[in-house]
Amino acid sequence: MNMKKIGAAASTGLLVFSLAACSGGDSSSDSGKTQIKFINGFTGGDGAFMTKIVDGFNSSQDEFEVVQSQEKDHYTKFKSGNYDLVVIHETSLETYQKDQLIQDAGPYMETAGLAEDDFNAAGIQSGTVEDKLFGVPLDIHPLTMFYNEELVSEAPTDYEQLKALGETLQSENENLYAFGLPSTGLTTFYFTAAAAQNGIDLAKDGYLDFTQSDYADALMQYHDMVFKDNTSPEKLGLDGEFQAFMKSADEGAKQTAVTMTGPWYYQAVKEKYADNLGIGAMPTLFETAATTGNAHTISVAASVEDEEVKDGISEFLKYLYTPENLANWAESGQTPSHLATLDLITEDPEKYELAAKNQKQLDTYVAAPRVYQFDEQMRYMNEVVFTKLTSEPNLTKDALMSELEKATKAAKQIADTQ
Repeated sequence: MNMKKIGAAASTGLLVFSLAACSGGDSSSDSGKTQIKFINGFTGGDGAFMTKIVDGFNSSQDEFEVVQSQEKDHYTKFKSGNYDLVVIHETSLETYQKDQLIQDAGPYMETAGLAEDDFNAAGIQSGTVEDKLFGVPLDIHPLTMFYNEELVSEAPTDYEQLKALGETLQSENENLYAFGLPSTGLTTFYFTAAAAQNGIDLAKDGYLDFTQSDYADALMQYHDMVFKDNTSPEKLGLDGEFQAFMKSADEGAKQTAVTMTGPWYYQAVKEKYADNLGIGAMPTLFETAATTGNAHTISVAASVEDEEVKDGISEFLKYLYTPENLANWAESGQTPSHLATLDLITEDPEKYELAAKNQKQLDTYVAAPRVYQFDEQMRYMNEVVFTKLTSEPNLTKDALMSELEKATKAAKQIADTQ
């Protein structure tokens, strides 16, 4: 083992010891119930629905109590705090497993009466690291298409339809566009969509290799969508794909008829468009149909050793994965990967409108590459490259390739820190 890895191991060991020390305290509340400390990042419209589930569990219990924290920086707080359960995205699960911050979730699932067969393939993939489930699959949240039925009557299914829509809208009002590409924000999903729809694997020896010529060609198509085809406005900024969908061309703003964005905006777009809101699958912007995104999983902290806390975690999982309870999560717009809950959604597609539509996308869902510190490896792409694609009219493939080489170098350096 080289000195760098010795240092990393020592650091990890200190962190695990620190967490273990934190969790060695009293886990009982004043009521005498065993507390399970649960942290997640559900601070948007979906947060209230997870709270409803937690409250329902607590009301059903005289032995256990889930104490929930919903924090924007929940990953940071989990690492330094005293928590038993944590929601982790599938793209971060391998990192948390390698850093020894979480433990095998299989025994907890077994005690709760859950098996791999209870989830669809995308869900099982989302929670698996090295053939073990380190995250209990909660949902898949793919890129989701919303459209304004006052501007387009049916969901566009491919780029040619979007391009034709853009030409029609532009002839009516120069501030109307087919869709919007963000400069920053949800750009990871757009980067992985370009790879998935062109059959490109970005992973190479544990790092993300962006310097593939056919990948550069695919990204230049995003550039053409802005500066050649005029299907998207330029320089939309942070979360521009969503913000432009919510604006009004009549007020002089750049407005789009369609957005490909995160399902967590469902409550906001439903409130604005009501009966004029259409929902469709991710259109084929490139060669083949595919959608990307991310997934939520629920993991148990490596520091959990208390047998009563372990029993409480399994009891919470048993409650959560009862379809009538997990359906609350579907009502928020998220798409659970639990099969019995999907069956319930299918029986009532009007109540669970977005989940019912999005579960059809799970068959074409392509997970992001599993590499150490995925989000950090994507950082240069998100902060620099997509902004250039949507803001620099004279960007060339050679200039883009230079940026992709910088991004790949940074990704490789991150990968080498494990």
